[in-house]
Amino acid sequence: MADKINVFTRFLKFQILIIGFIKMGEFVFFFFEQNYINLYVEQILGKEPIFVSWLVSLSAVMGLIFQFIWGVISDNTRSKYGRRRPYFIFGGLIAGISMIVYAFSQSYWLCLILDGIIIAIGTNAYLAAEHSLIPDIVEKKLRGRANGIIFIMGNVGMVIALALFLITEEIFGYPGPEGGTILEPTGFILLLSVGGAFIIIGGILGFFFVREKPTDELPPKKSFITEMKDTFRVSELKNHKEFGKNIIANIIFRIGYSTIMPFLFSYIFSLGMGLVELLISIMVVSFPMVFIFTYVIGVLSDKYGRKKFMIIAIFIMALGLCLVPLIGGPSDYSYALVLLSFPFVMITLLGFDAPMSSWTQDLLPENKRGQFVGIMNITMTVPQIIGAFIAGYIATEFGKQWIFPAAAVFLILSIPFFLWVKDTLAPKSDSE
Repeated sequence: MADKINVFTRFLKFQILIIGFIKMGEFVFFFFEQNYINLYVEQILGKEPIFVSWLVSLSAVMGLIFQFIWGVISDNTRSKYGRRRPYFIFGGLIAGISMIVYAFSQSYWLCLILDGIIIAIGTNAYLAAEHSLIPDIVEKKLRGRANGIIFIMGNVGMVIALALFLITEEIFGYPGPEGGTILEPTGFILLLSVGGAFIIIGGILGFFFVREKPTDELPPKKSFITEMKDTFRVSELKNHKEFGKNIIANIIFRIGYSTIMPFLFSYIFSLGMGLVELLISIMVVSFPMVFIFTYVIGVLSDKYGRKKFMIIAIFIMALGLCLVPLIGGPSDYSYALVLLSFPFVMITLLGFDAPMSSWTQDLLPENKRGQFVGIMNITMTVPQIIGAFIAGYIATEFGKQWIFPAAAVFLILSIPFFLWVKDTLAPKSDSE
């Protein structure tokens, strides 16, 4: 069995390492983009939660459009720099610079344009290249482990982001009039600038160090219009039924994910925990559990198939999310329940990407991976719109703690749909 595990070549290990750094840039950027850009609207601009919902929704719609466009374009790019590499540096620079500018904005409408349009265009060029690159260079039987390593590196970036969040909250935070913590403008400038810098660095590393298949070994490129016609022919769609089923299952799961994300750190702030308590609950307890879960489920998905253990884990995480409302409020929260429930939240948000990404990558057509990644982006954007409005309504009417059980409902609903999708990697016997 040891020989089966040690199958990564030195070249592939280096490429996985580079993709891991690209993923780290993505995770740090989106940690601040999804949390602090939203928090900025509430705390600095003084807007109601529904304004956050509109901002998130516009960004999601633009993402749905542009990741598909960039995917088609990258599939048919035959430059001397490769077909994916140029979009790393282009997308990283556009998104990173826009994020830094956002931190200085005093207008909701400028924020709406920067995050909802310009950042969406840049990040989706970066993401289309990144998500297509993994199946381009990693074979199916290694993808679970490769994605596990890559997402662990991404989550290391998340730890860095969280550490900055905690330190910045301690230095630049002050008690709000209704409890919780308010962050000064300087804190937002620091954190959003760091997020912008990380995706710029990720784009630079992707451009200079990724090694792709030579473009002369690729099939002839097609025009954008030709690709559209080919993709949406009925006969072509019938060839990808499992891909369509996977989209439906992912959409339902990610509505739950997207119900949590818009107000996650707003909720954490509202508890008013001290720095030491935050460090222990998130950094010491939750993230080690995420790292272990990510690696183990990646290995299991290569060995036993993509869905067996994932289905069991989804059910357990859903039950764990239902504990969050029991934590209590700013003056009487139960720290024991914080320690118990937060790992379930973090694993739900961060732990399932490795097996889900591997399953999706197995279903991507070889010469249309960028394009189908763009289609698969439906599972990120449509849920983002639905989840944002569900979260906005629940947070306004019932309180932010109730977004977690609402998310659990969608996780449970996704299980029969994942069972409906064919497993792309048959379980292996020891004799293989």
